[in-house]
Amino acid sequence: MTEIIAKCTALQVFDAPIDYDTEIVIDSFSFVWLQHLLEERFGFELEPPDSGVLETLNSARSVHRYLAELSPDRFAAAD
Repeated sequence: MTEIIAKCTALQVFDAPIDYDTEIVIDSFSFVWLQHLLEERFGFELEPPDSGVLETLNSARSVHRYLAELSPDRFAAAD
């Protein structure tokens, strides 16, 4: 998950590698890239979230948790 998040946030500047709890910002552009990577790697089609959800996606862990809630049969629990 951290590798995918690192690719999605490539335009953001980080002083260190992204780990599971590194604070990130998923904007609409990053989310579209996340959709693309998940479909390409896992065949998972991620629909755009309801309003306000993007603001809660602030780490690789939160993205993983979101995916596990959406599709528990495809993504293991994040914690």
